[in-house]
Amino acid sequence: MMVHDYDDSSLLLVLQTDHSRMAGFLAAHWGNAEFSEPMPYASLVLAAQEHDSGWWNWEIKPTLNDEGFPPDYHGFWIHPGGEIPAGVVKDSEARAKAWISFYRDGIDRVREQDPYAGLLVLMHGTGLLSQGHGVRPNLPDMRNDSTAQKFLQDREAIRQEILEELRRSSEYREYATDEQIWVNFKLLEVLDQFAQFICNRYPFNKTSRKVGPRGAIGPAPVAPGKPDTNIHMDVLDEKRAVFRPYPFDIDPLEVSFQGQVLPKRPYASREDFLHHFYRAPRATITYRLHAP
Repeated sequence: MMVHDYDDSSLLLVLQTDHSRMAGFLAAHWGNAEFSEPMPYASLVLAAQEHDSGWWNWEIKPTLNDEGFPPDYHGFWIHPGGEIPAGVVKDSEARAKAWISFYRDGIDRVREQDPYAGLLVLMHGTGLLSQGHGVRPNLPDMRNDSTAQKFLQDREAIRQEILEELRRSSEYREYATDEQIWVNFKLLEVLDQFAQFICNRYPFNKTSRKVGPRGAIGPAPVAPGKPDTNIHMDVLDEKRAVFRPYPFDIDPLEVSFQGQVLPKRPYASREDFLHHFYRAPRATITYRLHAP
């Protein structure tokens, strides 16, 4: 859940499941004369759309932090060795177990529908604990945490199992080389960051919220035989941004997401919060992404 200000008296809550759908929409429109369309297309779009869908387990009945506010996704699981961000629940053990549980369930659900998409979602989940397997050095490295270690070891065995399944499949075999899987994983990570960039801002040109990517995102796969690139984002105003180079098939690309608007105050209890959460009005926010 992304938690930020809607106005002086209200919070805007954007669910991780809605953020995931944004990533899937961007994946569906990725590709033009410069950038290759994702391959296999449906598997990549599904992986992007569902990469954080495990959060559904928690977001259907969210808890509060120690200060009585809904917790932002960025500090949901405390990272060892770092300072505890303001407003984050201090009991990291319970949150760690919840995080592991819902990412595990999300991976397994996607795998049932599409094993290639499941592999990519698995790599995303393990990458969140290992600096994106090297492509997202801005993420904390959790590999020395005992809970993370157990999850990583368990998922590595599953990864090998899925990989063997894909390489036996006539449908997926040609996309199951180490090189192609790595290209598709990097694309998934870029799409995740673009969706964060979009959903973490209201209005689009707001600068006070520091969570999520800013300035440029990469390494973004371009096309076979071409080097990866960084894509720079320049916000023009409250509703528009320019992407350089531009990776989408439509210019401009109109993107929309929903948020729930709740009173900006501490809640006396989980029940107090849920009373407002379930009844909260929905705000539909629309931005436009432009080529230079």
